Amino acid sequence: MIMDDLVVRPMSITSIMTLLNKFNVMDVRILKEKVIDVGKDKGLELLRAPMQSESVLTDVFLRERMVK
Repeated sequence: MIMDDLVVRPMSITSIMTLLNKFNVMDVRILKEKVIDVGKDKGLELLRAPMQSESVLTDVFLRERMVK
């Protein structure tokens, strides 16, 4: 599992439950899986983003939606 700040954690029930508790998620039905394609442009953004932000994945893959 890769976190928004690019920390890599093992995909285990314990790490998932810890994360859900950290963000106070009570109903897992509100969660969505997002599959992404990383092309050249997104790859370059991923290389630049950690120098400017701690929320790399949000900034690179969800920024366009948040602006609209």
